[in-house]
Amino acid sequence: MFPPAGLWLRGTTHVHTTESDGELSPAEVVQRYAALAYDFVFLTDHWKCTPPPAPSAQRPLIFSAIELDARVRGNGYHVVALGPLPKKWQRTFRSLGQMLRWAGSAGAVLILAHPYWTGTRSAHFVGARGLLAIEVYNGVCDAMIGKGYAGPYWDDVLDGGQRVFGIATDDFHRTCWGMGRGWIMVKARACTQSAILRAIRAGHFYSTQGPEIRHVAVHGRRVQVTCSPVRRINFIANRWRGHVVQADGEVLTGGEWTADADCTYVRVECEDAAGKTAWSNPVYLP
Repeated sequence: MFPPAGLWLRGTTHVHTTESDGELSPAEVVQRYAALAYDFVFLTDHWKCTPPPAPSAQRPLIFSAIELDARVRGNGYHVVALGPLPKKWQRTFRSLGQMLRWAGSAGAVLILAHPYWTGTRSAHFVGARGLLAIEVYNGVCDAMIGKGYAGPYWDDVLDGGQRVFGIATDDFHRTCWGMGRGWIMVKARACTQSAILRAIRAGHFYSTQGPEIRHVAVHGRRVQVTCSPVRRINFIANRWRGHVVQADGEVLTGGEWTADADCTYVRVECEDAAGKTAWSNPVYLP
């Protein structure tokens, strides 16, 4: 699942500053994430590509991105766009599909943000084309109102036949809601924006609140995972299908499951003793 060559890089794809509704300036955001040993941060102010602060020899690298939002027929959608956006601006849309076509027309990576918090039922975005990923965990939505986990929304999309990755992120706004609550670990060839975006597009990353996913392998319909010490491993598949690896008092560093014949995907969750989770991207079965 991860390429043998490359660097493991820690980063976040959803952060706000004083350029929209964040508490900290871009320079202060850089300082805070540097203290947490992040390698890269995408600044995603609302409807504004915030320029990075003056370059520094120290990490993290800071990239300009944006969070878009639209309300269509009573449903709210927020989309994080990483990478190039169209030069001609557009802020009103007749459908989510139109929004995604516009936002992705210049090549941006599109991530559906905090669907549980937004409140739009998954039936309204299952089938939408152009999404690369969905936020499976959003730190500010978790801290603010307890709606940070979106696994069922992700599974609805996957069960509908779409190949969509999962992202954990802070969506940082205020220090009172914390930083470093969720992030992605990317296996990239270099610590550059182009290499990181290329790795994200390829799914060469996992999401986490702390645990490490070291390897995911597929042999026919058998899925294996190795990880840092955890107390529980969930293999999540279509509808009611899946498997839990857990033994009372035993520390796990891996597990496996042979998926049922009609499973089309399997994703893995690894939960440690502190209740922190890491999420693999889905593997797709023949």
